[in-house]
Amino acid sequence: MRKLFRFFQWLKLAGDRARQSSGPKPYEEMSDSDWVRHRAPPRHRDATLSDAARSWMQRLPEQVAPNRVCSLYPRIANRLAVLWPDPGLTEHFLDELLVDRHDRRQGFPPDVTVELLTLHRFNSRRLYVTQTPEDEGG
Repeated sequence: MRKLFRFFQWLKLAGDRARQSSGPKPYEEMSDSDWVRHRAPPRHRDATLSDAARSWMQRLPEQVAPNRVCSLYPRIANRLAVLWPDPGLTEHFLDELLVDRHDRRQGFPPDVTVELLTLHRFNSRRLYVTQTPEDEGG
């Protein structure tokens, strides 16, 4: 009976320790290995541009289409294509890509950054421009 009692004491102590340390670290305290655990693991389909992303690219105006992003970072382009119907989610994703909150990112090549900023501006117009009565067909 004492062994069983000790086991439950040990179990309670282990649970208490786990609860104390289970909170996420603040961004500034996270190491590169911490970030690896938070990032989604690469999948085979992330290495190529999806059909949805190709279709999304065709619908974008030519001056906005992120050709370099699609060729160098198909995973990002695939994600943008999925999020694009929701301008708010798209803005959040683009903000996460463009704003370095960790001071550890190497950043994108300049041409890719320009494309992401162009998409961000284009998306902002979709998000923040209010419709006028003429736009509603009235």
